[in-house]
Amino acid sequence: MNIKYTFILAVILASLAGYIVSMQMGRPGGEDTPPEVWSVKEEEIERIDLSLPGEDKSASFVMGTDESWYFNDESRTPVDLKRWGGIVLLISGPQSKRMIARKASDLAEFGLTDPRLIISLGVRGRNDPVDVLIGDPTPQNDYYYVKLRHSDPLYMVNASFVEVYTRLVMEPPMPLIYQEKLKERLGKP
Repeated sequence: MNIKYTFILAVILASLAGYIVSMQMGRPGGEDTPPEVWSVKEEEIERIDLSLPGEDKSASFVMGTDESWYFNDESRTPVDLKRWGGIVLLISGPQSKRMIARKASDLAEFGLTDPRLIISLGVRGRNDPVDVLIGDPTPQNDYYYVKLRHSDPLYMVNASFVEVYTRLVMEPPMPLIYQEKLKERLGKP
């Protein structure tokens, strides 16, 4: 083979290799990273309010001065640590499957005019809470439509996150001893 053609072929192969490497470096792991709907540092969350408007139920939790979590009630009932472990991390901001729209034209279509779950996070250093609206499930029931109250983009979040958040309201993480005392006060067996 002629040296001239060998040199040209080497330059073409080097250029092609450079192009492939530069394309891969521009995308970590060769894949796009899913977007975050919200992201708050776990250690900066001071209050968590969850509301199920359709069920007329809610739950509220606050971080105490001892850095432990409590129900936001008169007696500052501590949460059950077995059930609470990891909750603050989960609520600090899950990644979305994908952004559905930069601005949805009809929020009712996604169940967001009357959300089924509202999460309000009190964050240290912020005057306004981070309000998350969770609407209807997707047709396959594996994701829910989600958006921030004062933001336009619409996302999908895995149903398992929504189930955990909903359970905090429907089955609050109250230690067994406090459950017994509550039953005694209410006169229930």
